[in-house]
Amino acid sequence: MEIIRRDTDYALRALVYLASRRGNVVSAAEVAAQQDVPLEFLQKLFQKCARAGIVGAHRGVRGGFFLTKDPRDTTVLEVVESIQGPLTMNKCLLGKEGCPRATGCPLKSKWIGIEAQIADFLRGVTLDDLVNELDEAGRESGQTGRHGDA
Repeated sequence: MEIIRRDTDYALRALVYLASRRGNVVSAAEVAAQQDVPLEFLQKLFQKCARAGIVGAHRGVRGGFFLTKDPRDTTVLEVVESIQGPLTMNKCLLGKEGCPRATGCPLKSKWIGIEAQIADFLRGVTLDDLVNELDEAGRESGQTGRHGDA
């Protein structure tokens, strides 16, 4: 079962990198190179993040991307939903396009409970939390400063 798709993983890594740069405008090429994400694919992910209000862009020679708000205020759930859409554990939870048996299904309440727990967990993790974890890992390995490797 894949809850977090590869495109979402790429977006999270890229956004953590932007967060580690603390407000600087960073070129998509730099982010792609540092996070080993294909450039054209990253640009499409950043477009989705821009539509969700997570990133902004500056055009031109010194152009690039930046976070639109403090990394402490952007949750992993926001990123997941900006890339994948609403977090849904099972097709039966999608409403009228879901399973025709959903009304009498004994599993439906369990799926809803699991979905709520995952959403709560992802809502409780911010981009800043992830940057801080990277910083701590870097200190433990002898590196110093905000290195931004996600």
